[in-house]
Amino acid sequence: MSINRSRAEKAIKSAEREYRNAVVSLQEKDYAGALKYFQECTEYAVKAVLIAYGMDYPRVHEVGRFLHEIKDKYPKWFLKQIQVIADVTDSLARGRPKFRYPYEYPAEEYEKIVKEIHAPVKKSLETCRKLIQQLFAST
Repeated sequence: MSINRSRAEKAIKSAEREYRNAVVSLQEKDYAGALKYFQECTEYAVKAVLIAYGMDYPRVHEVGRFLHEIKDKYPKWFLKQIQVIADVTDSLARGRPKFRYPYEYPAEEYEKIVKEIHAPVKKSLETCRKLIQQLFAST
């Protein structure tokens, strides 16, 4: 479990870093950049959970759906959140190619998306972080 702990903690720290990068991008009105960082944030947060539970997930960006594969292992409070986390994570992953080419689409399009997704991303990160902290609190 110590290997899983180390990897999961590194993944959640990466998620936190990407969230901070997204906030800076928002302050600079770089909405495509913020979406790119939000996508990476949720991907890393979900991967932290999967790693913590020892799941060997495929190396893809749409990892939210894999949360359902081990749902019998989660505490009830986390189980209530997995659909939202999975939806946010996979929605951002599907938009990933678009966020990589900000000059191809109108900035207003990104601004609208970022305003809708910011709060669910923050909540997803907080929820995954709480689970990781609880899982490894006594070890």
